[in-house]
Amino acid sequence: MNPDNSHEEIKKLLVENQRLLLENNQMLHKMRKSAFLGTVFRIIWLLFILGLPLYLYFAYIKPNMGNLIEKYSELEEMTQNSSVLREWYDSLQGTKAE
Repeated sequence: MNPDNSHEEIKKLLVENQRLLLENNQMLHKMRKSAFLGTVFRIIWLLFILGLPLYLYFAYIKPNMGNLIEKYSELEEMTQNSSVLREWYDSLQGTKAE
């Protein structure tokens, strides 16, 4: 092998090696950026999934809980009144209340 030819071949290999190193470095940076953004979006998604029910509870359900309890007690009272009315109606008809 000729020393000049050997030096040229080594130089070509070094240039190719440098090109591959730069390409790998670029791919590594892209992979790290992608992993970071994926983690950020995953955290945002989890905060949204966990935070939305809490927000809905404190914004809508908790302030209206008194109204809901009041409506439930009215419904319970109406149910009791309807059973009393049913017994009264049955007694008027002369039948037994069931």
